[in-house]
Amino acid sequence: MTPASATGLDPVDVEILAKELDNVAAEMGVVMMRASGSPAIAEAVDFSTFIADAEGDIISYAGYITMYLGAARQAVRHILATYPRQEIRPGDMFLCNDPFTTGNAHAVDVGVVRPIFFGEQLVAWCWAEAHVNDFGGAAPGGMDPTATEVYGEALRLPGVKIVDQGRPVEDVWRIIETNIRVPELVLNDIRCFIAACHRCDERLRALVEQYGADTFRRYVEAAKDLAEQAVRRRIADLPKGTFTAEEFAEHNGHADELYPIRCTLTVSEDALRFDLTESAPQTDGFINVSAATTLGAVVSPLLITLLPDLPINQGTLRPIEVVTRPGTICDARQPAPMGAGHIETGFRIGKVVTRLLADLQAGSENAFVREHVTAPWQDSWSASFFYAPDESGRLVPFPDMNGGGSGAGAQAIADGMDVSGVLAQPQNSIPDIEINELAYPVLYLWRKLNPNSGGPGRTRGGAGIDLAFTPWYTPGGQEHVMAACWQVPPCGVFGGYPGSTSGSALVSGAQADEAFARGEVPRAVEDLPAAPKPLQGKQFGLSVGAGDVVVLRVGGGGGYGDPLERDPDLVAADVRSGVVTADAARVSYGVVLDAAGGPDLAETSRERDRIRASRREWHREDGLAVRRSPAHERLAERGQWCQPRPGVELAEYADPDTGTLLRADVVVHPDAR
Repeated sequence: MTPASATGLDPVDVEILAKELDNVAAEMGVVMMRASGSPAIAEAVDFSTFIADAEGDIISYAGYITMYLGAARQAVRHILATYPRQEIRPGDMFLCNDPFTTGNAHAVDVGVVRPIFFGEQLVAWCWAEAHVNDFGGAAPGGMDPTATEVYGEALRLPGVKIVDQGRPVEDVWRIIETNIRVPELVLNDIRCFIAACHRCDERLRALVEQYGADTFRRYVEAAKDLAEQAVRRRIADLPKGTFTAEEFAEHNGHADELYPIRCTLTVSEDALRFDLTESAPQTDGFINVSAATTLGAVVSPLLITLLPDLPINQGTLRPIEVVTRPGTICDARQPAPMGAGHIETGFRIGKVVTRLLADLQAGSENAFVREHVTAPWQDSWSASFFYAPDESGRLVPFPDMNGGGSGAGAQAIADGMDVSGVLAQPQNSIPDIEINELAYPVLYLWRKLNPNSGGPGRTRGGAGIDLAFTPWYTPGGQEHVMAACWQVPPCGVFGGYPGSTSGSALVSGAQADEAFARGEVPRAVEDLPAAPKPLQGKQFGLSVGAGDVVVLRVGGGGGYGDPLERDPDLVAADVRSGVVTADAARVSYGVVLDAAGGPDLAETSRERDRIRASRREWHREDGLAVRRSPAHERLAERGQWCQPRPGVELAEYADPDTGTLLRADVVVHPDAR
């Protein structure tokens, strides 16, 4: 049935306008990449753009970072609620970076919001936002693991005018310049946001002129209604009922605790309700998120796995209800610190939603829905900040965006992508090594795939990266690390194993500078003359001197299906590419390689039979063969890594007759929290 708003309209015309709007939102991102001098924007694509209607409802959202759609919408709505309508004029621009008012993920994500006028009529809004190198506060880079309240974090601006009717508000620019460590870089980034909004203003006014203001508005409303209708039809293909799952945010910066994120999903005939009210209370550490960020974290897996072929506008969101409770880590209130909440609690919210959707989509009668099942991704950003003087003596914060090089969850029909990044950041990238070395006082020793980090399965979880850098053209400085998936690995599904977790190490006395002087290039930790010291999940102010080495190993996504069902030729290819070791091929996949590196099919058959027989010997629980082990020990047997934590267990469930692995669940016992 056609929505009432679309009656009398040609759906093709509506779709053409919707695609034109999508192109404008995407072009804003291109402007930012070309105008910014920051690797975080130009290389890592760590930004978002969107267009809203006059009331602040989304009419187009570019797919750079889907997680920020809630913040984008909240920013516009806050400005509309704060400024009298007569004080919002053509040429105005507002700066937003406050999690508590404009909904930003954290204060180092800075957004510019612009109203768009056609004549004297307000017809739309646009937003251009990105992660900047610094925005003040105690910690270089703006993310402080030691913060106990938001007032110790970066400078916050709750939607204040930075441009008034085309004229810069110099007082605001001076406040920003005075409070940040690298003002020339950050102010240029803000200018590139303004340039992106200028481009949107030009393109959108041309569209309104082409269609006429009334027709433009009718088409926009029709596009929302058609999107809503399509989403409701897709939801109707899911099994109905109420389902609950739990994930855990880790280490709030100064307390090594686990913080439960409990999500109850109710699937009705044509709507979804995500209830996160039973999640942990907000903490005095920097892992909290706003309700706006929670909305984006919930919706992102839906857009990627359930609705990948549908547009992103306000109609897409109408059938989706996200319920939070104020005062929890999913809906924090002042003065809770927020510095790393989106990469901690936010990505864990996405992970628990991915788990719920996997079971539901696998039970659908719609083949398209089933084929888009994915195991949980690593979904962590292992942030690293190095703060040191460069060769000119200027102190420079270096946010290493390589920490986003985690692996994707395996899919029903394909392996997870290696070094995919995060599910909620579909167009993110990692900078070229040479760009980072040009911009910052560092030199990389290696960057390669982290072997065995992807969860074993019939389809394999994607691998993360293994990298190391040393200070370069600098006497050294401070290092801050923040591993977001450190002790609780991402689950596999339907018999797939979890992926590895992420962690960092510091090699003091590595003498990398001396090795280079001798013409030697260390290519692995084993090549260094000192042992690596594993770092805690969150550490601040580590001293890193000349020749020392910082090592980061980023984990992978969960596997899908019993690893013993994986094609032996694919396992052999993984070994050749370095993503799986020969030992792990045998232990995890039951694949024995011959002298030429190919699978020995006879030995592989015998090895797989042996593994299935050993599973049948596990003790019985509710009619299944079950083995329970400490997660870090069981993963270590497969060449994987997980930071040990008592009470974090891997529970494996097999068919007692066939030995087929049915589930490999990560279980967190109450005494581990």
